[in-house]
Amino acid sequence: MANKVAQDFARAPIFSEAVVKNHSAMDLDSGADIYITDPPYGDAVKYEEIFDFFISWLNKNPPKEFSSWIWDSRRALAIKGEDHDFKLGMVSAYKRMAELMPDNGLQIIMFTHQSGSIWADMANIVWASGLRVTAAWYVVTETDSALREGQYVKGTILLILRKRLQELDTARDELAYELAEEVKTQVDLLTGLNNGVKDLYRDENLFEDADLQMAGYAAALRVLTRYSTIDGVSMPQEAMRPRVRGQTTMVDELIAFAVNIANEYLVPDGVDRAVWEKSVGVERFYLKMLDMESRGIHVLSNYQNFAKAFKVHDYGAVMDEVKANRASLKTAAQLGNRGMTAGEEFGPTVLRSVLYAVHLLQENKVKPEDVLHQLRDLVPDYFRERERITALADYVSKKTAKARPDESSNAMVLRDLVRRERV
Repeated sequence: MANKVAQDFARAPIFSEAVVKNHSAMDLDSGADIYITDPPYGDAVKYEEIFDFFISWLNKNPPKEFSSWIWDSRRALAIKGEDHDFKLGMVSAYKRMAELMPDNGLQIIMFTHQSGSIWADMANIVWASGLRVTAAWYVVTETDSALREGQYVKGTILLILRKRLQELDTARDELAYELAEEVKTQVDLLTGLNNGVKDLYRDENLFEDADLQMAGYAAALRVLTRYSTIDGVSMPQEAMRPRVRGQTTMVDELIAFAVNIANEYLVPDGVDRAVWEKSVGVERFYLKMLDMESRGIHVLSNYQNFAKAFKVHDYGAVMDEVKANRASLKTAAQLGNRGMTAGEEFGPTVLRSVLYAVHLLQENKVKPEDVLHQLRDLVPDYFRERERITALADYVSKKTAKARPDESSNAMVLRDLVRRERV
């Protein structure tokens, strides 16, 4: 195996003293120009339990170099949970590092989470520590493997933090424009890189939709933490207030606003933007997930994340399977005529009517002209919606071509029926 690895790789030796100290970041007594941390976030990673594993493993044959170490996971010192004590512990650690680094120093935080409230807490921690986010990079840290299945985060955001040396203030209305521009720039960058690598050597996207959502969070932090005062409120002081269960804070709303802007760019391949903009949340969810399924992606967390992103109240109503790596939408035949009443979320939408018409054609019990008649009754202002109906039927036809050819062909029939209809 050794002869298979190139031996002439570049070397970059560092000629400096290396010191290993095992203590809390709050107990730092010497400064540094750069701090790199991978903090706990909402109990997603229990570092003290991982440490216990290595302790039991290393204790079988302890290295001599570590003979002076205390073989204890220090569980009592671990910063855990999502409550106020978690935030206080994080602030104490990052504030101490900020105090000991020079004005041109920086901190790099490896942060991985897809919860808006956790990102809001991260913004509060940055504010209260006297820091600001100046850049963010998305790095893929996990790859698909048959040995590891289930719902797990595949990427990490690297947040670059510097000292907040200016006391800037702004108003919430002005922030909205700034957030929109920042998110647009970030998303354009990632989609541009996607297009670039497709032209070069690969068919799949370098960054997926989940990456764009995470980019929205990071872009929000870059804008928000630039300011010390928003609408006359001191954000470092506001950041230290305990979170009230069920309460939506201004920071929560601003971060959600940024992510919603990012979601506006998540138009599936094959959907015209005008059709997308007229679609409601549950329609966007179904169209987006149909696109993913056409590419063989059935990870349940994607369905959950996009249901939240598009504000779908009950995504289970349009789901067939909800298993970790085998999630799937209901087909037109499975939806049938169920859930089409006005009180349902998906029922009164144009897309739901299109799927019902496809189902009728599949059953082969209703004449095509009668299907059109029912479609006219179901869709308010039908004749103004004909162009959108044909676009949706065409999209369903293309996205189900491989997995459900019968549904695909009937969706194509519906498209042509509506398109050729004499008015």
